[in-house]
Amino acid sequence: MNQNEKNKLTQSGNGETQELVVRADFGEVFVKQTEEGHFLRPVKAKLPLLESAGHFYWISGNYAISAAGYVHLNKVASINLVTPKTISVDGVEQPNPYVERNRKTKVIETVNVRKIGIGFSPMGNITVVDKSLFYNCYTYFIESIRAKMKKKKQGSEDLLYPDCAFIGTKFDKPGNKSGKWAFYEIASPLGIWVDYTHEAIISCIDDHTQRQRFGDRIAQKIVERNILKDHPAIGVSQVEDVSGEQKKRKGYATVYGYRHEFGPREINDIADQAERGSQEIEVKAEVLKVDPEEENKIIKEAADEEEFSLRRQGAENGSS
Repeated sequence: MNQNEKNKLTQSGNGETQELVVRADFGEVFVKQTEEGHFLRPVKAKLPLLESAGHFYWISGNYAISAAGYVHLNKVASINLVTPKTISVDGVEQPNPYVERNRKTKVIETVNVRKIGIGFSPMGNITVVDKSLFYNCYTYFIESIRAKMKKKKQGSEDLLYPDCAFIGTKFDKPGNKSGKWAFYEIASPLGIWVDYTHEAIISCIDDHTQRQRFGDRIAQKIVERNILKDHPAIGVSQVEDVSGEQKKRKGYATVYGYRHEFGPREINDIADQAERGSQEIEVKAEVLKVDPEEENKIIKEAADEEEFSLRRQGAENGSS
């Protein structure tokens, strides 16, 4: 019996006959019919991920999937990402995403964003993942400085940047040390004195500038990446079977999806129910905390996208 014949086997249960479509790692998956009469046909795919395309990167001893990598995997998983029209900020409904800017410079200071991911689990059940994020550029700037202060030399307990910054009050300016110093408050009266000529702090300032430029885009990418990572249709954070030369590595990730007959109306109805917190739909909700290493990668992705867009516009203007 060949593989095609095996995949057409039927199984009887409760008086019904189901067609075997996928032999998955967790068991055999059959065509499923919903109460509304929609047929769901499962798909299993082992998709290639390319380091050169920015699909994954090396971090903390693992190959982690990037935001671009999850977009690639979602071609099979088909998780619908929905942005609710409003978000509650301090108990007040605001447009979603809600961006607050500095009154003087107009740069982004905070972003509140909420997104909902709607898709099917490997067993064909509708699964909704609801994630929100409060993205405060100043907070993450301080956290990036603290990360530099604590960073150690490879294979040693010695600090890599011992003189880049110090914790104290605004009256504790380190006048006995070389450098040029600025004070950033954390919680009054405490704050951080930073040497803004130090390479480690310059790097933090560069990232902070990118946050102020692309804060809304960065926040949305972080939320979307975490929805796709946690949805059971994908549900992976690391790459399998990585091989190849540096910068040209190739890996794989296994994804499950469903070909279905749901249209925009059905998807929007599910999203409305999830947004209202209907008990008819199970929703996995979470308020995100940003991982600094994940944020750094997404900051770079946003900057690269902007640079590519500007180059393309320049090329189009030059040819016109």
